[in-house]
Parts: sequence; structure tokens; C-alpha cells
Amino acid sequence: MYCYHCGLKIDEHKIEMDRSSIDVDTEINSQTVIQYICPRCGHLIHEGFSSEDEKELSVASHAQIQRGNNSFANGMCLNSIGLILLVISIIFFVLAHKPAKGRALVLNCPEFYISLALIIISVILLGFGIYQTIVGILKKRHYSKLLKDINNKTFVQ
Repeated sequence: MYCYHCGLKIDEHKIEMDRSSIDVDTEINSQTVIQYICPRCGHLIHEGFSSEDEKELSVASHAQIQRGNNSFANGMCLNSIGLILLVISIIFFVLAHKPAKGRALVLNCPEFYISLALIIISVILLGFGIYQTIVGILKKRHYSKLLKDINNKTFVQ
């Protein structure tokens, strides 16, 4: 089930396991309307799908695709900066091998400390960048499929 206002996918089975959306005293039949409250935006979500709900969910899906594009771009930026810093750290690590010591690694020179700091920073940036890139790709793919279902009139809430 999707929130029509913000596009958040809600697992109604999880919500029902925490607490029921219908009072115990209420008689349940085919006319009973089940509604949920979106945890992100607080709007009511109901079963069924009107044309106004379709437009609102379409707008929310386009917004989520844009958020996915932003996340992907942010991740690729972090990956680029991380790779540049990794190359620079490798250069400093090579410079830490002093020719005066017979190309042995000198652990107390500034080049070694700089390479160590740059490697740590680049690994952190690459980790966040890969995570953001994957989140962006998955979000774009998910909401593109949702928009395709809405446009083909095959979406069921």
C-alpha cells in the first residue's frame, strides 16, 4: 500500500501486527473501510483508487524519482572524490618508500601519515558513495515501475 501524498510504501501487515486499525467492537463486513495513517506525512491512506488519488500518487512518485536522482548524483560525487583521494594517497604511500633507506617504507615520515589519513577518508567517502548510489538506483527503479503501472492502469492499492 502506498501513501498517496508522499509515495511511501507501507506494509499494512506490519501495522496490523503492532495494533489493529479497526476497533474490537466494530463488526467487519465487505463495507468496512480500512484506513491507515502514513508514518512519514500523517495523511490517511485507504484502499481503493480514485482519479484524484492517481494524480496525487503520480506526483509523489515523480518526487521520489527526483530524490533518487539526487541520491544517485550525490553518491557518484562522493565516489569521484573518494577515488581521487585514493589515488593521491597511493602517490603519498609510494613517496613514503625512501630511496635513501633502500626503498624501504619509512613509518615516521609525513608522507606515510598523509597517505594513511587520505586512505581512511577515501574509504569512508567510497562507502557512503556506494551506499547513496545504490539507494538512488533502487529508488528510481522502484518508482519508475510504479509510474508505469499507474500509466498502464494496472496499479491496484
